[in-house]
Amino acid sequence: MARSLTKLRNRLTLLKTYVARKPQIMGGPLTLTIESTAKCNLSCPMCLREHIYFPPRDMEFSVFQKIIDEGKDFLEFAVPYGAGEPLLNPQIFDMVAYCTKMGVPSGISTNATILTAEYSRRLIEAGLDYIIFAFDGASRETFETYRRGANFDRVRDNILTFLEVKKAMRSKIFCIVQAVALKENRKEIPDIIKMWRREGIDEVRIKKDEVHNEGSAIPGYKSDRPPLRHHCYHLWRGPMYIHYDGTVFPCCYSYPSEPIGNVKKNTLREIWNSERIVRMREAHIRGDSQIYEVCRNCAAARPRMAVTLGSFLINTHTVRRTIPFFERMAHLRNISVFETLK
Repeated sequence: MARSLTKLRNRLTLLKTYVARKPQIMGGPLTLTIESTAKCNLSCPMCLREHIYFPPRDMEFSVFQKIIDEGKDFLEFAVPYGAGEPLLNPQIFDMVAYCTKMGVPSGISTNATILTAEYSRRLIEAGLDYIIFAFDGASRETFETYRRGANFDRVRDNILTFLEVKKAMRSKIFCIVQAVALKENRKEIPDIIKMWRREGIDEVRIKKDEVHNEGSAIPGYKSDRPPLRHHCYHLWRGPMYIHYDGTVFPCCYSYPSEPIGNVKKNTLREIWNSERIVRMREAHIRGDSQIYEVCRNCAAARPRMAVTLGSFLINTHTVRRTIPFFERMAHLRNISVFETLK
């Protein structure tokens, strides 16, 4: 209870500093993206890995522990995955269990290629709260076009096995099947939704393509976006992005620009108010975010201001669960929680 109140006070502190447009923050980020591994067993044409090299390395467990130990009093959600496939790190189960032990909810995204019944059981036993299954086609041809190196039937069966384990263990883990909207799978989106409308799947999410690699992006996409109307909420609530080697970036969209610190050398609180991120916040407050290359045409969603403010008031774990619902409402009912870009 005491820690819950501490986290609530932290959330309100972040909201106050965001509204007051203050570049220095007394609290800590609500969520962190922690790259448990940079290894991946697939070669997906729509992935950032197509033009950025990620070494096949895992985060050391001791580094992960240090991050959670320093963040346990303010972290509301930890995401131990980044550019790689988290199940390739044999210590991912220990990482999830450590989050659970420290009272920090956790979630991962997986391509499910090696998600066996044993791995499913171990993830649930470790206390994983949230899992995304990446599944980008309703047909074998489309799926294997975008998930190069994966087998359609095996991945589908692995996800179904996970759902059986979930049911047998009476787990309440929140499960999402996620497809990135791409050139060749657009026509299959209704079938993807129909395929995964089944017991155990809480949401089917059709996610916008944020990378826009040539050949896989939907034709007609324009890379130029107008400047931000408001200072970026990521810089006030997180998630910061922590590379496998401890290097920290302001957010996942800013990798691999100039880092703002390293958890092996600094504490999370020191990095959260480091000179580099404070300068970045100041630029956003001035409306001068375009001086940062990573902020130009940033692919991050731009919620309306009321939605942004509400995201500070609601527990971050709950916010994560509601994202697919509001995206669906925006698509099906024209109820948009995002800014209209002109």
